[in-house]
Amino acid sequence: MEQDKKSKKIMLFTGIALAVLCAAGIAAGTVIDIDIAQAVYSPDSVFWRVITIAGMYPFMAVWVLYMGVICRQVRSSDISKGKKTAWTVVCFYLGLSTSVVCSWAMFAPDTIGGVFPAAINNPAAITAGAVFGVYPLFFLGLFTSKKEYDKRLLKRLIALCVLMLAALCVMSAMKMFFSRPRYRLLIQEIPGVEFQPWYIPFAGANGFITGMDIDWNDFRSFPSGHALQCMGLIFALPPIAEIYDRLRNMKTLLFAAAAVFAVLVCVSRMVMGAHFLSDVSMGSLLAVICGFIWFLYVMTDRVRSSDRIRPAAKE
Repeated sequence: MEQDKKSKKIMLFTGIALAVLCAAGIAAGTVIDIDIAQAVYSPDSVFWRVITIAGMYPFMAVWVLYMGVICRQVRSSDISKGKKTAWTVVCFYLGLSTSVVCSWAMFAPDTIGGVFPAAINNPAAITAGAVFGVYPLFFLGLFTSKKEYDKRLLKRLIALCVLMLAALCVMSAMKMFFSRPRYRLLIQEIPGVEFQPWYIPFAGANGFITGMDIDWNDFRSFPSGHALQCMGLIFALPPIAEIYDRLRNMKTLLFAAAAVFAVLVCVSRMVMGAHFLSDVSMGSLLAVICGFIWFLYVMTDRVRSSDRIRPAAKE
């Protein structure tokens, strides 16, 4: 119990520090975005390319794992058989659809597709990646997580998944609204495509996409999806310690590992010319805000007799 309280304090203060750092990054980017981009741009760096390729996988992989855990918990509850069936179908679908999205992102031009162009939007590669590289985690969560019904754990995982889904939706809407050109597009010196401050939407992106056959993704710089997902991993990874008892005392370690990984991924996105400082800062801030909301939910969640762990119900 004492270890758990210590972990929560560390996560809380670290989260506050991250929020301040993200705000400072947005403020600095407002002034020196282009200068930083020019200074760090190094698309041929193998190390940073590997980091940026790896950046999309962990968050979605954990999400798929949690879909399996949620399904296991629902199957262990005492709700009606019809509700169990409905929940099971939803969890299977969300796990599978997330696996496909993760695989598609892994083979995008920003990631593996940049090394193997033939894999971009390749149905066979995307299917293989989803079926063999991501979706098995659903069954890992389904069959290896605790079988005892824990209502608090179920509620917290659902709340976490809903919050991060909301963050992804907000990020997508912002990308479409601002249509900010990526730095790697700017250096191509296309007439009319110029540096745009993050707070001013770029007008005419659709014209360049359709008229000059420029990839629509090159106008999705702000905010960074990689940053949102890897920073979201800071809050999404520690709950694994509540699912597997052998990891119960490793919450702080999981939190720290996710934080280091998040920083590396954010830097890699700037080095690859995919994002500016303000892009990764805003993406990170969205994740931190959602993490705070979830953290407050966990802190205020009252222990009731009905929420305590109890043996799994017979299916």
